[in-house]
Amino acid sequence: MPIAPLPGPHGLYNVSVMPRFLLDSARVGWQGAYFTDIDGAREGVVDHAHERYCIVRVMHHEGHRALGQRDWIEIPPGFALCQPGDEQRFEWRSGGRSQFLFIDGGRAAEVLGDDRPLRSSTPAPIPGATLPGLIFDGLWADLAQGSPAGALVGDSLIAALVAHLAGVRDTTPRASAARASRRAIDLIEARFAEPIPLEQLAAAAGLGPRQFTRAFRHATGRSPHQYLIQRRVEHAQLLIRQGLPLAEVAVQCGFADQSQLTRAFAQKVGTTPGQFRRTAGHG
Repeated sequence: MPIAPLPGPHGLYNVSVMPRFLLDSARVGWQGAYFTDIDGAREGVVDHAHERYCIVRVMHHEGHRALGQRDWIEIPPGFALCQPGDEQRFEWRSGGRSQFLFIDGGRAAEVLGDDRPLRSSTPAPIPGATLPGLIFDGLWADLAQGSPAGALVGDSLIAALVAHLAGVRDTTPRASAARASRRAIDLIEARFAEPIPLEQLAAAAGLGPRQFTRAFRHATGRSPHQYLIQRRVEHAQLLIRQGLPLAEVAVQCGFADQSQLTRAFAQKVGTTPGQFRRTAGHG
């Protein structure tokens, strides 16, 4: 049974001074997960227990002091993982920018196929070339661009992060990956203008979510969302050549609006839809 997106931001935060939310995933609706980029208050108090996994990327130096204690501890930039049930009871000072990814335990189990726990990642400097850092960067970039592939990017990256934190290795043979990916490609070709959840693509391929994303990249050289956006842009080129208005092209190709079409089109084609239309003789 599909796991619903997590509520946010107030459904996940319990602090004395709420942060300023710069960007979040509420509109996209990732399965069993919620991401936000925040500008934290200069000081405040945290006093709660986590109900879910919480992966924190601290992007500044911050002071923490356990409630009832005198001494402050300096927290450097890096990553930390809180387990479900972990209690956090401290004051903070010198707050600043941080990123949080909450993952429901049921979602992690769905990705992994079992109930093994996620383990704490080693703190790393920011910016860094660690996998968690790259995944957080990818989540942020997708949200900043308006998530043109819907929830597919976030769900795929989160599945990869869950597998990484659980220490899971990919063992899908390349021949099997190619056959499985062909079935997912057929689904994308039939429904590229619709939101296609990661679970549906994985089910079509006969794989779990974490195996599917790696198998698809092995077989095609691209991630599922890159393939989906490429097919949408290719169809957009066809419709533009036919003289359809750009707003209608965006709708028929599965983009949220014309501006989202323009961004994706420019990235893939190297020119805007309007410029492409003039070149095609419809300007």
